Amino acid sequence: MNRHLAAWFPRASPRHLRLWALVAVFGTVNQLTDPLVDATLSESLFYWITRFVAFVVLLWASDILVNRWLTTRMNVPAWLKPVVIVSAVALLPFAMVELFVESRVPLRSEYDDEELWSVSPLLAYLAEYATLASIVVPLHLVLWLIIDRKGDVVQTAGADEEQPPFLEKVPGIRADEVLALQAEEHYVRVFHSSRGSEGSEGSKGSELVHYRFGDAVREMPESLGTQVHRSWWVADRAVSAAERGARRWQLKLQSGHSVPVSDSFTKAARERGWLVRKRRR
Repeated sequence: MNRHLAAWFPRASPRHLRLWALVAVFGTVNQLTDPLVDATLSESLFYWITRFVAFVVLLWASDILVNRWLTTRMNVPAWLKPVVIVSAVALLPFAMVELFVESRVPLRSEYDDEELWSVSPLLAYLAEYATLASIVVPLHLVLWLIIDRKGDVVQTAGADEEQPPFLEKVPGIRADEVLALQAEEHYVRVFHSSRGSEGSEGSKGSELVHYRFGDAVREMPESLGTQVHRSWWVADRAVSAAERGARRWQLKLQSGHSVPVSDSFTKAARERGWLVRKRRR
């Protein structure tokens, strides 16, 4: 699979599974509430194909816009980005597509907005948008809870059960307690913190392990963190802030360390929501 296809079909990414599931469920709901009446075959094909293609394109465009642009400028809750904002942005143009398509096919009387349109086109658009939002947003929320949220729990549990082999050299430290990995010639420095009572942060420290850095990075679960530099791997829970320097980003860790983000790893760090600019007051 080439890199362009890999971008659309990653290894069963929860994010992509959720979006495709939303398309499938939304399409099924629309089929069960078919508003067409006395439509010809060409009108039916125009109605269903145009709406399906528009929904897929706009949903994916909205997801890319929100996750690549908005997350670098705003610090918003994780559930808000894929559910409310992505849906809200995608439905803005999709509501117009809906009105356009519905104006060119015969609909049952309960779906006909001609009277509302004659009063105010804006009112007709807002009514269409509100109707779509009442369906899409709850569906998106449920799918996020089932696919994304549950997937995070399963991956974290798996990380606890199957420890990376290199951590066998650091007795008593689990994968989810690793804050960062730093390459030091033929060694890897493992920064870690134990879990305190009720999930609070416990004691912090570091251990030097004779191990290849690249192998240690590959053994760490992707759900816990990512590599940001040829000499650094960082965990999600370790990042406290990010600053944009003259040439590159710097991650501020809870341990007090400052970690550079290489250009080749900037995309990975941004997708995890770490690179958030602070708004000027």
